Amino acid sequence: MSNEKRTVRAVRREKEITLQQLAEKTGIPLRTLTMIDRKHYFASPEQVRRICDALDVPPEELDIGAPETKPGTWGTGGTYS
Repeated sequence: MSNEKRTVRAVRREKEITLQQLAEKTGIPLRTLTMIDRKHYFASPEQVRRICDALDVPPEELDIGAPETKPGTWGTGGTYS
């Protein structure tokens, strides 16, 4: 296995799991999972655990870190003005 991390979206698609199915498995709202899937939202440690359990991958294999957005935009913890 490669040491390269994979996104939630890549693993989900590989395992043929829809966002709706992942939401049902994790108990995480679909809207939140959509943002995580697009890397527009920081997942909490609990959300990471649930997603990894549902996708059957260890956390160190999943790229679920910093969103690919500019500081001060939704999901980065910056200001929103």
